[in-house]
Amino acid sequence: MDELEKQGRNDVLRSLASIILFSIYVSVTYHVALGQIDKTKLVVHIVRFLLTLLILYLIFQGYSWARNLFSVLAALGIIMFIPPLFNDLSMINKIPLLSGLVVYSLALYRLNFSANVKAYFNYMNENR
Repeated sequence: MDELEKQGRNDVLRSLASIILFSIYVSVTYHVALGQIDKTKLVVHIVRFLLTLLILYLIFQGYSWARNLFSVLAALGIIMFIPPLFNDLSMINKIPLLSGLVVYSLALYRLNFSANVKAYFNYMNENR
């Protein structure tokens, strides 16, 4: 693994870690804002989190179908983050939307357009 591929691996890890942290943030703030733990929503959040971990692991392993699936889902998430930004919410309520927009946009860019990450995925596909 050369320096470009190592940098690509590090970029992928940074993107995946930020997505995992954002997923945990969303689940925790939902239950904190609710004031109690809704057991059905908690189960849904745990299943969603485990599926997120699975798809991110498959992306890290270099599966292009997982990267394509994530790209479509991230693009849909970005599209869903934009309209609430123009509502009459206070700025404090828009911070999670803005952070989600930044996290998913950077991950989408890195996983699809970064030269370092492309080199890493090519390396992973050659050595699989």
